[in-house]
Amino acid sequence: MSVHYKRFLKVLEKWPVDKSKSGRDLGEHLREQFKSILAESNINAVKSDNLDKQFEALDRLSRNIYAEKYPRIHNSTASGLTGDQCKQILTTEFLRYLQEENSK
Repeated sequence: MSVHYKRFLKVLEKWPVDKSKSGRDLGEHLREQFKSILAESNINAVKSDNLDKQFEALDRLSRNIYAEKYPRIHNSTASGLTGDQCKQILTTEFLRYLQEENSK
């Protein structure tokens, strides 16, 4: 399991927790999943092949393999917003603001 532990730590280093998306952040979710795997009474019972597949998929995502393999031709989005604007809209703070506006 130590091999899996080291591989998963490397993926977690590449995927920091985004505090602006508390409760909805992938980095946070990955850390919780890893804790649950470590908390199991019989850690050797975890299927090694499934963990390997998960690690490989997360590693490919964290290294942007597909973004490099299939580069985008246009930087437009369906909403017409830039990537930074989309990032700001998805913060917990902004979503809370929208909920307050809708409740008025």
